[in-house]
Amino acid sequence: MKQTKQYALLSVFDKTGIIDLAKYFVKKKISIISTGGTAKLLKENKIPFIPIQDITKNPESFDGRMKTISFQVGSGILFDRTNKAHQKEAEVLEIPHIDFVVCNFYDFWKKPGIEMIDVGGPTMVRAAAKNFENVTVIVDPTDYAAVIKNGEADKEFRKYLAAKAFSYVAEYDGLIANYFQSLLPVIPSAPSRSEKYPWGERSEPRDLFISLQNGQQLRYGENPHQQGMFFKDKSAGDTLGLGEFVTLQGKPTSYSNYLDLDGGLHTLSLIGDTKPACVILKHTNPCGAAVADTIEEAYQKAWFEGDPLAAFGGVLFMNRPVTKSLAETMIADKKFFEILAAPSFTKGALEVFSKKPKLQLLQNPALSDPFIKAFKEVKTVRGGYLMQDTDTAQVLKKQLHVVTKKKPTAKQIDDLLFAWKLSQVSKSNCVIAAKSGVMLASGVGQQDRKRCCELCVTKALKPLIGAVAATDGFFPFRDGPDVLIQAGITAIIQPGGSIRDQETIDACNEAGIAMVFTHLRAFKH
Repeated sequence: MKQTKQYALLSVFDKTGIIDLAKYFVKKKISIISTGGTAKLLKENKIPFIPIQDITKNPESFDGRMKTISFQVGSGILFDRTNKAHQKEAEVLEIPHIDFVVCNFYDFWKKPGIEMIDVGGPTMVRAAAKNFENVTVIVDPTDYAAVIKNGEADKEFRKYLAAKAFSYVAEYDGLIANYFQSLLPVIPSAPSRSEKYPWGERSEPRDLFISLQNGQQLRYGENPHQQGMFFKDKSAGDTLGLGEFVTLQGKPTSYSNYLDLDGGLHTLSLIGDTKPACVILKHTNPCGAAVADTIEEAYQKAWFEGDPLAAFGGVLFMNRPVTKSLAETMIADKKFFEILAAPSFTKGALEVFSKKPKLQLLQNPALSDPFIKAFKEVKTVRGGYLMQDTDTAQVLKKQLHVVTKKKPTAKQIDDLLFAWKLSQVSKSNCVIAAKSGVMLASGVGQQDRKRCCELCVTKALKPLIGAVAATDGFFPFRDGPDVLIQAGITAIIQPGGSIRDQETIDACNEAGIAMVFTHLRAFKH
């Protein structure tokens, strides 16, 4: 066959490493076809290439919307080099042998929008991946080095690159599909909806595509006999995503660690947006939390005024840098915790913690200004998936409904809202006691609310006189408030909504304490 000249088509949005790869192709006498910004970069670096229009016989048109889509390019990628009929047809039609396709797409991940939807790129990549028996497709710049080092890619490597390419295209298409789903209107329940929205009634997208990247095998799942994995959600674009934390020392993060880290991050984001704050998590529930004037004080109160027994072996979050003196305090008295996450650590702090090499230190500068992020929670159930919005609801002072004769003081309101936030992240049913910006005790994960109250009271290190309490759901009977009142609680925050609300209100009025309703439930299962 006469037509044996090889071509590499280079069209990349992320231009990392592309010059080195282009130089490799030149060295191997593989002619480069290029377009747009990639061609401009090659020209600036004096690397010879063939403009795409010399292959397509058509100019780049419509502000760059039409560049690579053509019979010549598609055929050059797709025809089967082992098929004699294909070979002859390619020769007659003067189709180039495009044996390498190096392409990545417009960055829809960071800048979603119509003009960031790549069309030509996915078309070429899909074609090349389909024809992996003959064509090498590269979508990830981290794979350039392997191509340069190993030369002509063998079949198994091409198969690996093709699988990666199809995953890349699927992720990209899923991201765009989610974007278009978000543009659809929320259909009201009005009788006329069938006329205005002929495709049917919908209040949420029917399809959801989740982009999971860089699967990382964990030591095991919740138990040693279970396998565990962590996947980073590339589409989230969240600086506080757990995949964005840097491990400075310690053991690799485990499955259970990730669950606790997620709970700790949510808790810190709720309570630590302004003042120094420390949160301690154990089995996904806060067992210590405090806001104070200094991070040292917040840590001391969270550990020693909360539940130090439960804090043993827990996960700690802070929203201020960790200094050497704080580090020395933290490892004194044989206190043991598995993970400490903070915005940064001083050199002195790292030296102190180096004495405990198994302690995992996680750093993320974004923790200095933690924030709540709304996203879709997806849970698997047998035979399907459940999806819901993350609970990011904020109860404001002006929204509180005082239902008792006694009104809470300004200080009590601050503590009530603090306790309420902790109830949002604690497993249902739960009751949280707090005072002066410090979590004093909790009763979580109980099947009845009275037992939550009793557990909260008995776990407190000292009497709860003058403290406030929060619960994630309404009190069905007055027995729960009676337990709290007897323990010294002076104000209660709860959703309200029980048919026996008046009984609990009467109980508080009889005791002369305040109760407020949020009219918002905070279940977490």
